[in-house]
Amino acid sequence: MSKKMFVIWLIFTILFFSLGCFHLKASKNKISLFQISERPLSEYTSVKISGADVDKPLKDFARDFNSYLDRYNESSGRQNIIAAIGYFLASAAALFSMFLVLRQK
Repeated sequence: MSKKMFVIWLIFTILFFSLGCFHLKASKNKISLFQISERPLSEYTSVKISGADVDKPLKDFARDFNSYLDRYNESSGRQNIIAAIGYFLASAAALFSMFLVLRQK
């Protein structure tokens, strides 16, 4: 019985450790920021409609969207790190349980 329990705890240890590594790696993934392509020859011309710069709304959108992406990247990274810590703690608990099963012999 104890050998079966040892194998079960070993599987849980490996599983939780693998999930911790996955989330740790995922915490480093970031969505790249939105960049506006420059218009060809834009340094020589300007496009205006009724005196308003046509590119201003797009630049405002890009600024706001990039701000959102920064917050999302930070939040997502933090969530993945917290999940990784939880899985590493679960892996340590499973490892500890595995050794307790060994001591019962």
